[in-house]
Amino acid sequence: MSRHLLLVWFALAAAIAAWCGWRLGGSVSEVQLADREAAAAHRDVDRVLALRQQVRGLAAGRRPDGDLIARVQRSLVAAALPASALSGVQPRADRQSQGSGLRVQTVQVTLRSLSPAELGAWLAAWRQGEQPWRLDEVQFARVQPGVIGPGTPGTEAASAIAPSDDNRYDITLALAAPYVEDVP
Repeated sequence: MSRHLLLVWFALAAAIAAWCGWRLGGSVSEVQLADREAAAAHRDVDRVLALRQQVRGLAAGRRPDGDLIARVQRSLVAAALPASALSGVQPRADRQSQGSGLRVQTVQVTLRSLSPAELGAWLAAWRQGEQPWRLDEVQFARVQPGVIGPGTPGTEAASAIAPSDDNRYDITLALAAPYVEDVP
């Protein structure tokens, strides 16, 4: 073979090797880009799953207040407390998130003359099952022994509501439930 033909073959082989190297470099860049995009997609999926966990019980299209009183009373019964401990339910104005259809309905519930242990039992019963209501705020007011509700201190009506101990509280709870309004 002539020297000139050998140089042509060598140049051709070098050109093919250069072209393959260039293509390999491009492929490596594409693979790295695909890996970064896949990692970003995995992070997005993880974020969506985390957000779904946070809005467990989110009601869609309606206010979730349909059976709140019944839920509170069932929780009282499940905690072995009298249903008469529920003394009031008062709705508050809904709050709306700016720029989204997410709204939060809040209801104020008052439980009368509970000890801390009884409140704990009620909260444990309240958390059972799937529900949209979450505890948003708690206020305690100490109950004077035998001086609560209708009746005069020391009478049968007053002592039936508040046992004579100084570890009783009237508890006002704000229960909040997020929901998404239907968009026409």
